[in-house]
Amino acid sequence: MGFASSKVCILVVEAASGKRGIAAALSRLGDDARLEFHTDTETSIARARSGEVDVVVVDLGLGGDAERLMDSLRRDGPPAIVVDDRLSNDRALEWFRRGAADCVALEGGDAELLAVVVLEQIRRWRAIHERGAAENRIRELEHYSESVVQNMNSAVLVVDQDGTVTTSNAPAVEILGRSTKALLGQSVIDWFKDASGKGMLASTLADGRTFKGAESQITRPNGAVLPIGISIAPIADGNGVTHGAVATFQDLTGIQQLQRQLLQSEKMASIGQLAAGVAHEINNPMGFIHANLFQMAEYLSDLRRVWTQVELLQKAVSRAEMAEIQRTSERLAGIVDETDVDFLLTDLAKAIRESQEGSERIRHIVHDLRDFSYPDSGRQVVADVNQCLESTANIVWPMMKHLVVLEKEYSDLPAVTCFPMQLKQVFMNLLVNAYQAIEERLGDAAHRSGETGRIQLRTEPTGNHVRITITDDGVGIDAENLDRIFDPFFTTKKVGSGTGLGLSTTYSIVQRHGGTIQVESTPDDGTTFRILLPVDGADVVG
Repeated sequence: MGFASSKVCILVVEAASGKRGIAAALSRLGDDARLEFHTDTETSIARARSGEVDVVVVDLGLGGDAERLMDSLRRDGPPAIVVDDRLSNDRALEWFRRGAADCVALEGGDAELLAVVVLEQIRRWRAIHERGAAENRIRELEHYSESVVQNMNSAVLVVDQDGTVTTSNAPAVEILGRSTKALLGQSVIDWFKDASGKGMLASTLADGRTFKGAESQITRPNGAVLPIGISIAPIADGNGVTHGAVATFQDLTGIQQLQRQLLQSEKMASIGQLAAGVAHEINNPMGFIHANLFQMAEYLSDLRRVWTQVELLQKAVSRAEMAEIQRTSERLAGIVDETDVDFLLTDLAKAIRESQEGSERIRHIVHDLRDFSYPDSGRQVVADVNQCLESTANIVWPMMKHLVVLEKEYSDLPAVTCFPMQLKQVFMNLLVNAYQAIEERLGDAAHRSGETGRIQLRTEPTGNHVRITITDDGVGIDAENLDRIFDPFFTTKKVGSGTGLGLSTTYSIVQRHGGTIQVESTPDDGTTFRILLPVDGADVVG
């Protein structure tokens, strides 16, 4: 027979005489079949319901017990085949109505068919069991999957090919601010958009594109806008045909607040490092503004003496007193010579011009500092990367100008969709590191010898990206440390000189922009950082 599973069990319930030839007929099934013979009806019913029997052969010689057995098996049990010496069509029909799976007459040649009939019923019964088991397994898996979805901390939406929600869980209901009833059957194909306004879900359903850890936002019914981190994957069949998608997402409000606090702390720490240089840079123009104001006060006193004589002369002229006019004119000429009015006016104009330039320098420094320290808005905007780099260099310059020659090669760049305050933090970290590497290479003697290092700033467009290159000729980075410089808290600086978060923050910001950062370095020969940023921004909005 060759059953794929265990040996089949055939329960034979026969009359006490046991002379009906059933055993001989079933012996044709061979060793794959195990025969159990019973004469007690109650025992047979219990055995049939045990779940271990594949088919029951009922000897109609049992009489009334056969009827009771058939009634029991009809309600709950494996298929039953009734056998008798002879079976008329009418009597066979009667037993079919009682639930018999088949009827066999042992005499007249049908005995040879009993084994065939039993085998066929076993196959059918096992097929039903296997199908039922598979359906139960499917139901178990569906229940398990539903349980997993409903108990996930992340919000989950499952949509069909049209972007209509078929499944949602409690976190999704909470984040989206809509009830389960409102979500089911709702089209959400346009809900999750990237920074350029394109629907990520629509892209997944159309092209099978997968998004991992992207950022988007949703608007709740009450008008509140929530930033979310989202991953979207297509649901495809064995042929790769997309039939829907599953989106998992989380509310990033708290996470983004922490990120902004960390970035702001890093910014203020950077400003703290630059404080002495900035103070010195502001002190210089303030010094000559103060000196000029003092000088201008003296010039004003001299001009007041001249003006006093001018007023007296004007009055004498109005009264037509010639003698007084003469005396006043002589005094005025003497004061003009004494105060050297021509020089005074020329030098006063120069002092005013210098003071204006100094105040403008201070204004630029304060503006750049305020711009750098201002918290990010949390949304990408279109910005000029050259301006971001230049304003950051202006902030760092007071600290480094005594040791560094700064070379700039800015190309015309397309406007970039980005978080400009965060990019300035990246440039600040790299410029400060470059200066410190030069300072370490030159040593303390450089302040006395006048030796300087070099930092090069370069920008260029490349395809739909922009590249920013920052190169220094500082102490460089050892090869064994190159793979670790972006790790949090890793630093090669002296204890107390660095937190080890600068380059880690830099790496995270560049990644968040959908960009890359590469480093090349040779000990004692300097370091180059290359940043590549997409012009259209990354799949983030907050």
